[in-house]
Amino acid sequence: MAGQLAGRVAIVTGASAGIGEAIAVALARAGAHVALAARRPSELERVAAAIAAAGGSALAVPCDVGKEADIVALVARTAQTFGRIDILVNNAGMTAHRKIEDISLEYWNDVLAVNLTSAMLASREAIKVMKSQTPQGGRIVNIGSVSQKTPRAESLGYTVTKHGLQGLTHQLTLDGRAYGVVASIVHPGVTYSSFVGQWRKDAQPGAGATPQDYLMHGEDVAGVVVMMCALPPEVNLYEATILPNEQRSFIGRG
Repeated sequence: MAGQLAGRVAIVTGASAGIGEAIAVALARAGAHVALAARRPSELERVAAAIAAAGGSALAVPCDVGKEADIVALVARTAQTFGRIDILVNNAGMTAHRKIEDISLEYWNDVLAVNLTSAMLASREAIKVMKSQTPQGGRIVNIGSVSQKTPRAESLGYTVTKHGLQGLTHQLTLDGRAYGVVASIVHPGVTYSSFVGQWRKDAQPGAGATPQDYLMHGEDVAGVVVMMCALPPEVNLYEATILPNEQRSFIGRG
């Protein structure tokens, strides 16, 4: 499949549905070989088959990002299969809407493991490959949230981890300069996914009952990721916020 990312190799975590699936499909459409990581093998195979049917290249790798060994194996298998790693998209995450007085240490640690520690571990392993390959370097794109800008009520764990991803991105960008590794972060506003379905049972992408109910498509976020990855290696779109134009509680909030 020809495109602006032809021949590059990408890993996308949380690639079995929602924004992650849309990003994986968009990267493949742009010509990248894509390793798909998530916990559900059947859904990964579905996405991989769709990419292959469209002429793309995909590798399904079942992976629990809460486990260090799974992440190490994911990166190793991708590098062994395709010979290098050019792009890592840290998309895997979990919602965390719970009153602070109801947050147990176990719950808190689970949220940090999936939403933040997994991104650090995947970045650590990918950077080892990016530093050693020829040509050297690559791109890491972290999927944040507008919760890093304006939190939603009773979402302490989620908000903290999205702030953590911002810090991770900043540090990776600084430290990666020495060997051509570029890091970026995308903060999506409300986007159609299984997460949204937990609090809007009738959720569908696109227009809702009012302009404020509009839900972005995963493809909208994916387009920003592809744009970031297609830039020349000397250029970094460090941060992007994409959200419905009339999303409440962010733009124009007092």
